[in-house]
Amino acid sequence: MVIAGWGQGAVAGIVAVLLAGGDARAQEGTASSPPSGEIVVEAQLEEVERKVETLTRRITRRPRTDKPISRRYSAICVGVHGMTESFAHVLIDRVEDNARELGIPVLGPGCQVNTLIAFASDSRAEIERLRKAEPWLFDTLLDYEYDRIMRGNGAVQAWQATEVKGADGKEFATMVVGNPPREVQMNKQPFASNISQQLRVDIEGSIVVFDNAHVPGKSLQQLADYATMRLFAPTDDVSKGDVSEGGVSEGGGAGVPTILSLFAEAGDAPDGLTSFDRAYLGALYKLPPTARGAAIHDATWSAYRSANYEVAETAD
Repeated sequence: MVIAGWGQGAVAGIVAVLLAGGDARAQEGTASSPPSGEIVVEAQLEEVERKVETLTRRITRRPRTDKPISRRYSAICVGVHGMTESFAHVLIDRVEDNARELGIPVLGPGCQVNTLIAFASDSRAEIERLRKAEPWLFDTLLDYEYDRIMRGNGAVQAWQATEVKGADGKEFATMVVGNPPREVQMNKQPFASNISQQLRVDIEGSIVVFDNAHVPGKSLQQLADYATMRLFAPTDDVSKGDVSEGGVSEGGGAGVPTILSLFAEAGDAPDGLTSFDRAYLGALYKLPPTARGAAIHDATWSAYRSANYEVAETAD
């Protein structure tokens, strides 16, 4: 647990703020519980499946061409900037608990932050400042990936630093080839399959920056669980145009609540991780390391269905 800087003083410019006027109810809040064991017929189930798959597609950031979907493999060290210490501890504890549920190791006191939650008076301006002052934070991002960060609803910006490795987790070897000589990265792991590349994509660091103007009224549990979805999975949030009463709108999976709608400014946001969110994260962290992005769709639905529904048999 760390309330300190991201390595190399990367976010030293983020102004510490007291969440005056904000709602500290998260310390007593409870997460949304799934409707366990609800019995449905096949026709109803098909409609739910369509909604879950639509929402899964809506929030998942597409991996780069021919690369597996990314996730966290190594231990995390969570840090918070811009929040009073007592609130920050609650936030960190919740994120660490969520990580442990996914099997992500958590480092102890004195660790170097690699998972940062920050609060800034102007989150977009802070990102632009960081890109100039600390370009190493964005080294692994392509231009379209940086543009995707800034395309959000203005309340939150999030991104992850990733590294492609062999499926066994070993880093690529650097080799010199050609004339004139040049350095290339080589995967020295033997290929066990002709169908899939023996690669995985590791999240090595992740950052979520909240804009202070959008924070009042949000509980610490909501903020921590929202951050969990953005820190440990390649996800986008849900914009206000996607939300209607009872969950995300028709274009994004109507009636399927997600904490990623926290800043959508329409409807009531969940208190914490929803049944869908837990199914999505659980599915992601059970996929094979080499799984492509499309694999998360069926995996999420399978996890969601198992957690929530029993199928009623119908007469012929």
